[in-house]
Amino acid sequence: MAEQSHREEMSAAIRAQRERQAVPRTLAGADEHAPAPEPAAEAPPAEEPEPESRPGFLARLLGG
Repeated sequence: MAEQSHREEMSAAIRAQRERQAVPRTLAGADEHAPAPEPAAEAPPAEEPEPESRPGFLARLLGG
């Protein structure tokens, strides 16, 4: 009997958590007709310097 009660409590907790996550993440009372914010312009990717070439595992193992 205790196991059934525990199972029901867990089911209720999971259901409540799912309902909380289903709530839209907007502010209550926000203007529905407000324009959506424009996405920020993407900056060009910074050029990464080439990594220094390292000797391979065997070369390091054999002292090369």
